[in-house]
Amino acid sequence: MSRRMSSIFAGLLKPYGITPEQWSVLYQVHLQEGINQKELALRSGKDQPSITRILDVLDKKELIQRKPDPADRRAYLIYATPAVQELMKETIPMELKLNDELIAGITDEQLESLNRIMDQINKNIDRILME
Repeated sequence: MSRRMSSIFAGLLKPYGITPEQWSVLYQVHLQEGINQKELALRSGKDQPSITRILDVLDKKELIQRKPDPADRRAYLIYATPAVQELMKETIPMELKLNDELIAGITDEQLESLNRIMDQINKNIDRILME
């Protein structure tokens, strides 16, 4: 189901030349300019190597800028270029509309139940990874 939803979103993003993975990272940078790479990985649910790879692509596409973190010489802070503002202005409404279409016919009660189940699965995953 996740792959199918991602595929639909990928189709919507295709004219913009970005993938859903890249979009989710750009969205987090859009929400917090100057975010560090570690926090970006946490918020987007991706591991460090994946974030680095995605940021390399976004940098080549001139959608982000990396600036040295004054608090940590080994780290970088990530900033969106002006093009991202326009990209988000156009794509956030598409993503919200898709989300509404995906949950059509599902009650708030059912969504709350699903969220509790997904939270528990995530806790189980975290526990397994810590073993």
